[in-house]
Amino acid sequence: MNCCCWGESDCADFGLTVKDQCFPLLYKKDTIYEISFQNGNLVIVLRNGKAITFEEQESLAQQRHKAKVVAVKDETIYTAVSGESHVLFLTRAGKVYEFMRFPKKSKTVCPRLIPNLQAAPIIQIACGRHHSLALSQDGKLFSWGSNTFGQLGITKETASLSSPHHLVSLEGIPLAQISAGGAHSVAVSLSGTVFTWGRNNAGQLGLGSTEDECSPNIVKSLESKKTIFVSCGEEHTAILTKDGMVFTFGAGGYGQLGHNSSRNELKPRLVAELLGVQVSQIACGWYHTIAYVCTTGNLYMFGCGLQGQLGNRKRCNQLVPLTTKKYIRFCKVPNLIKRIHAGGNQSMIIYSEVENCSISEGQFANSTGKRIAILNDTTVQKWITSPCDKKKNKRKREIDITFSSASCLNGSFLETSNDQHFKTSPVELGVDMSAVNRFIGKVKQCPYILNQVKKSVKKMLESLTDSPICAEALRVYLIVPELLRLLNEEYDISLLTDLLSNAILQLKKDKRKMFVSLLIAFPTSYFMMFVNLYQRVSKQCFEKTVDECSENNVNQLKMTLQILQILYQANLDAGLKIQEQNFYVPEVTLAFKDLRDRCLQLRNWEEFKNPMLLLLSLKDFPCIFDMEGKLEMFELGNAIALQKMIPGMDNSLPVRRENILQDAFHFLRRSSPNNFQAPLQVSFSREQGIDQGGLSQEFFTLVTKELCAPEANIFKHYEDSRLIWFHEDGYRTGDEYHLAGEICGLALYNRCVADFHFPLALYKKLLNIRPALEDMHELSPTEGRCLQGLLDEEYDEVIDGMMLDFTKLNTNDGSVAELIPDGEATPVTRHNRKQYVDAYVDYVFNSSVKKNFEDFANGFKKGCSADMWTIFVPVELMAVIHGNTAYDWEQLEKNVKYRGYDVSSEVIKNFWTVFHDLSEEMKKRFLAFLTGSDRIPVGGMEKFTFTICYKEHLDPDLHPDFFYPSANTCTHILSLPCYSSIEALRIRLQHALQFFEEFGLA
Repeated sequence: MNCCCWGESDCADFGLTVKDQCFPLLYKKDTIYEISFQNGNLVIVLRNGKAITFEEQESLAQQRHKAKVVAVKDETIYTAVSGESHVLFLTRAGKVYEFMRFPKKSKTVCPRLIPNLQAAPIIQIACGRHHSLALSQDGKLFSWGSNTFGQLGITKETASLSSPHHLVSLEGIPLAQISAGGAHSVAVSLSGTVFTWGRNNAGQLGLGSTEDECSPNIVKSLESKKTIFVSCGEEHTAILTKDGMVFTFGAGGYGQLGHNSSRNELKPRLVAELLGVQVSQIACGWYHTIAYVCTTGNLYMFGCGLQGQLGNRKRCNQLVPLTTKKYIRFCKVPNLIKRIHAGGNQSMIIYSEVENCSISEGQFANSTGKRIAILNDTTVQKWITSPCDKKKNKRKREIDITFSSASCLNGSFLETSNDQHFKTSPVELGVDMSAVNRFIGKVKQCPYILNQVKKSVKKMLESLTDSPICAEALRVYLIVPELLRLLNEEYDISLLTDLLSNAILQLKKDKRKMFVSLLIAFPTSYFMMFVNLYQRVSKQCFEKTVDECSENNVNQLKMTLQILQILYQANLDAGLKIQEQNFYVPEVTLAFKDLRDRCLQLRNWEEFKNPMLLLLSLKDFPCIFDMEGKLEMFELGNAIALQKMIPGMDNSLPVRRENILQDAFHFLRRSSPNNFQAPLQVSFSREQGIDQGGLSQEFFTLVTKELCAPEANIFKHYEDSRLIWFHEDGYRTGDEYHLAGEICGLALYNRCVADFHFPLALYKKLLNIRPALEDMHELSPTEGRCLQGLLDEEYDEVIDGMMLDFTKLNTNDGSVAELIPDGEATPVTRHNRKQYVDAYVDYVFNSSVKKNFEDFANGFKKGCSADMWTIFVPVELMAVIHGNTAYDWEQLEKNVKYRGYDVSSEVIKNFWTVFHDLSEEMKKRFLAFLTGSDRIPVGGMEKFTFTICYKEHLDPDLHPDFFYPSANTCTHILSLPCYSSIEALRIRLQHALQFFEEFGLA
């Protein structure tokens, strides 16, 4: 390799004169490999691993024999970088040596070994004026030196550090390259994310400001630009992309940004003059910039040229990039440039005279060309094929470095097709999961590798940070579950899953949200695999906890279930990416049933206190229950509330059918919350009967009909949906909404169906879920369609023609309500229409009814004092209270039981013939006659059964045709006389269904 240089003092610093612009070789037998220079201090690394230095202002040509040899015992120097008063040396073994100044008398330089950098080999180093950076093979970044401007990535309160400090804020980021400017630092990830920190007086951090930063910040405007290399000057920064484009930012006083201006740039700006030439290398001096195009051999230079550093034989500044090809040709330097360098006010190139010299694969990295320890096919194949006895420790060390480092794993398995990994964002991970699967396929038959991978992954999971800086650091959370497929032992899977769960739960809220977004963006098959893993581990944890209810087992179970619940909520938000049953843990429901049966049988709740408390604590994870399981949980919670009931509590409710609403309100106003813990006991005036559930059901059917009737004017009615909602605050001043809430809560607590005609939005609000536009579609389809039409409208003139502003007309009194401050003067436009729709929906469901809803909610919680109802999602809570209207009359016939009759009895055949001939309305009246409500409890017809029994007569002289059918609503028993004909049965049944409410036949 040959070297050509130019710059400060006519290059006298490097032994060159004005007439001698180039020297071909330093020594005839030693080839130049690397060069670093700053402030006239020159360090040359030879290809044989030796290094020599030259003092400031010392002529190489005249005093070559006084070159000082760098003495590093038993080490081969690989590269060197210079600061203003210190030099770093990196050896091939990955050790870093430093000396702070050039010794004047000694012929050798003996640098000191940097402590605290021995855990993993160092692969890259960088120097600012007074600070240093080092990147290790396992992806850790270290900094030390001056911290006046925060260039070490820590608070300015620490003025300097004498030993390396691990920069935890970049933990997990697969860094590709590091660089240091005068007092600022830059790092680039393998996926092109640029991080900057330190001094920012001229905007050299590219963040759009001039404030110094003490911790790494992402340069947002460079996202998705495919950045692969960065170089720093004193106060400016240059970025090179994979497509050969150059962006610069920071100080531009000398034209070093190349924008035909001396203005500073606070954000990255494309160097337009270099557009289309596909730059392959860049380098920054203090105030000048070099760009090299390997396909043409052209060097472009711009910035400060007062010391001749632009190589154009002029001493002036250059504001735009201009090629210096003709001047290099004058120096007889071929176009086969290996690397370019710029230091201080000097420029240098390393070139070859061999025509077939190829560009190094590491041309885009710094001078070492080394990368962190990421997986690739070659490495994996080497692990598999190398003998177990030979190089075993080396292989073990390589596996450990790769799999114990989140940075290395995050840099492995990148989706390189179409440069997809450069698009990494909060919704795009840039990982090729098929590459993970290929790795699994290759190593699953290698026990030694699997065992080492397991140990290393465990170490890595224990070290994860709670606040990864960006999405690239989150890849490991999605790669590890796939790697768990390598393991066969359930213990190992459970252990690593626990560590992964703990790491996920420790993530700060915004980072966990980002993780969930990335997971949802993955293919459905992978999301299913993730869910199946946690569903399986949850089952194992539950069974282990039931066997031994220790604190450790309980915590492990809840941690696993918490992850499953997070996945469940993400699935809901994504519109059911997979079916809900994939989250169920049926073993929990079975345990509930068993425990409930034993408790009821033995009547000794204290004996089962611990398992009871365990099961009840699982209400925070409703995803694991199917509807049957949630109902079991709900009933168990109510049963425990009954056990805690104060002895002597009475919850008897006498009512008159003709004044049922007034009697109910009177009862509620004088009752205390403690009364409601007891089962409701309803009695109708002048009617016999003991309430075993049927009379309560009939009460709620009748009282809700009265409560929701338009004549009561308690709720606002929407004709197009036949639903009800609250009037605006202030329309009613009584306690009716609180009492209505108590009735609704009592119905739920006593497991009765209450057909309030509420929309789903009510149950969303009770469960602290904010209603949306879809809820407006349900409550008021006309308004919903209009709002949707506004959002979908493409033409501004149509929106303007609607002449809308941020107001809403109140239908109660004709007043106008402003949706935002000064809403009447704010027209709705294409740009603010989403804000208008959101404000409109919020007004209807929230702000206009705030007090009325709060009164209802407080009443609801009083009526249903056990909070187990929060286990339901809104649609389930609505179904439990409102009941089911999915009628299947054939299924009803299949479910019936007989007493005194059988399916072949003539009267039974006649009954079903008559029943199926009834109108739909009369069939629903039959349900009300039989159960007290025309709605089926949650679960549908498949879960509903009733009994038809033979009705005996007190007077044997009277013919059965004289009697009407009767029903016990508590036990769902229909007493059916043995009618002589189908016509007699038809007449009596229809009469009973028509008038049962008046005569109390049910």
